[in-house]
Amino acid sequence: MLGPETLAMVAMLYGVVAACAVLLQARQILRRGSSCDVSARFFATHTGSYLVWLVYGITIDSVPLIVVDAVGLLCGLVTLAVTLAMRGPVMRPRSWTCPEGAAAAA
Repeated sequence: MLGPETLAMVAMLYGVVAACAVLLQARQILRRGSSCDVSARFFATHTGSYLVWLVYGITIDSVPLIVVDAVGLLCGLVTLAVTLAMRGPVMRPRSWTCPEGAAAAA
C-alpha cells in the first residue's frame, strides 16, 4: 500500500500534468488562428478556480496543493490570454463575434 507521502507525490504529479493539459487548447487556438469555438468564460472560471485553491493551499501550507494550483493558474492564464488576444481588443467585445461558419471551418 502507498504511504501518505508517496500518494501526495503521485497526486501532485498527476495534478501538474492535468493542469498543463489546458495548454493543448491554447496551442489549438494558435494553430487555427481563431478562438471563436471556445468559451472565454469557461477559461476564466477554470483559471479562477485554480486561484481559489492556490490561496487555500497557501493558508493550510500544503505543498502539493500550492504546486498544482500555481501551475494550473499559470497555464490557465496563458490559455485565457491567448483566447482573448485572438478576439481583439478587450474594450470592444463586439469585435469578438465570429464570422458565420468560422467555428465550423476551424
